[in-house]
Amino acid sequence: MSGKASVELKVLGKALVWSLFLCIVTATFVYFTGIRETLLPTLGKLIIILTVFGAGCAVSRHYGSKGLVRGMTMGLAFFILMLIATFGLQPELINFKSFLSMLAITVTAGGLGGILGIGLSEV
Repeated sequence: MSGKASVELKVLGKALVWSLFLCIVTATFVYFTGIRETLLPTLGKLIIILTVFGAGCAVSRHYGSKGLVRGMTMGLAFFILMLIATFGLQPELINFKSFLSMLAITVTAGGLGGILGIGLSEV
C-alpha cells in the first residue's frame, strides 16, 4: 500500500471513530437531560459535518496541496461508508432526498475542511 492511501485510510478511520464517539456522547446527553429526541437527526447531521470537516482538514494539512479535491474525496469516502452501513443495517431509511442531501453535506463539509487544511499546513 502506498503512503498516500495509508494517510487517507488513517484519517477516515479516525473520522469514523470520532463520529461514533460523538454519537454516543450525544445520545447519552439527550437521554439524561430534558432535550427532545426530535433533535437527534439535526445533531446527527452536525456530527457528520464536524467529523468530515475535520477529516478533510487533516488530509489536506498533511499534503499541503489540492485541499478542495482531497477534502471532497474524504467526504465522498465517508458518504460511501455510511451508505454501505445503512444498506446493511436499515435499507428502508434510504430515499432519494436523504441520499442527495447527505451526499451534498459530506462533500461540502469535506471540501471546506480541505480548504482550511491548506491554510493550516506548514508545507
